[in-house]
Amino acid sequence: MRGNNGELTYSLTGEDGGAGQYYRDVALFTDEVLMKLHEDPSIAKFGRYIALRKPEAWNPDIYALEWLMIGVLWNVYNTRATAGSVSAGRLLSSLYRHRNRSRGARRAVDWLKGIAGTTVLARRHQAAERVQLQSLARLLGWLTASGEFEQETGRLKIWLDFLRGLPGKESAGILHRAVQKATWFERCSLECLGSYTSQVETYIENNHQRLRWQENRIFCSRERVEYHLNMVGAEIMNRVFHDGFQAASEKIVFLPICMRNKSAEACRAVPEGPGYVCRRCSKTCRVHAVTAMAEACDSKVLMIPHASTAFGKERIPEGKVGIVGIACVLNLISGGYKAREMGYLPQCVLLHYSGCVMHWHPEGIETCIDMDRLQVMLEQGKPSSKT
Repeated sequence: MRGNNGELTYSLTGEDGGAGQYYRDVALFTDEVLMKLHEDPSIAKFGRYIALRKPEAWNPDIYALEWLMIGVLWNVYNTRATAGSVSAGRLLSSLYRHRNRSRGARRAVDWLKGIAGTTVLARRHQAAERVQLQSLARLLGWLTASGEFEQETGRLKIWLDFLRGLPGKESAGILHRAVQKATWFERCSLECLGSYTSQVETYIENNHQRLRWQENRIFCSRERVEYHLNMVGAEIMNRVFHDGFQAASEKIVFLPICMRNKSAEACRAVPEGPGYVCRRCSKTCRVHAVTAMAEACDSKVLMIPHASTAFGKERIPEGKVGIVGIACVLNLISGGYKAREMGYLPQCVLLHYSGCVMHWHPEGIETCIDMDRLQVMLEQGKPSSKT
């Protein structure tokens, strides 16, 4: 992601310009992470809790990801989670729900979000020695108030309810081990995936002043370990939802607008549903290329102006539509959760880097993906491949 000084916070491409090595590295590291996480009995115990109380049980690998997420987010944000985080979270989240009502509402909410992110939510206090149920609740309040972790906090609140039903010593042990695993993950992910995220700190340092008072301040200042968590999370979700995606009768590819090679004024795409349909006004545009590939695989392409509007407002019939979400790293876990919440069966392909004008670059940069990886996903999901 190129900042004002031209740096990329992450890049999946190797010397050959492709991302093949990245996908091999993240697959191997994900195998190691899952093996390490499933050594802990709390994952299976949480799975039994879900099976008894929730209508939809998920794959244990998702529960393992969530347990790791507790530790990672605690290590990154616990010094910002104050006693007022829970009430601040409730107040700000109620405002965020009104954000998409109108352009005026969006501007007002974003203005307040920028103020909160630079003042109240940026304050730090002395780190707690150990995570406890009360401090976890404060952390979830802070995450909610930030406006950047809606899907993650929804899932982790289920963990909080689970932990509250256990004896105090047992819940404390589960949380302590989650933090220990997160510390291990941060160290090992730097070794295995760090070559793809080498400029994160430089980007944050160079853009610190520019991001003050901006609604995307917290999003654009997220730490390197959060990139790695999303990389592994995306790999886990692709595995877990793979069979459901293949079985879905309809396939849609959601593309970000940063992949087009024309300005909004020059692009001839036409509105449809939550996005836009390419009209092939440029033979060199990557959206054109993806659209042609998808049509050959009996799939559809929608260009989405913003991740928050990708899935519309109405839940679709369960199991009918499989989607391939193409997104930058920091949107991967939240996007996967949101897709499932709305009834879609998701897969994802990562942008090689990000360059949208809304977050990462003042002029915007045309982005790209591994087209071979997308083609394999779509070809495997064609109805004819199952006969």
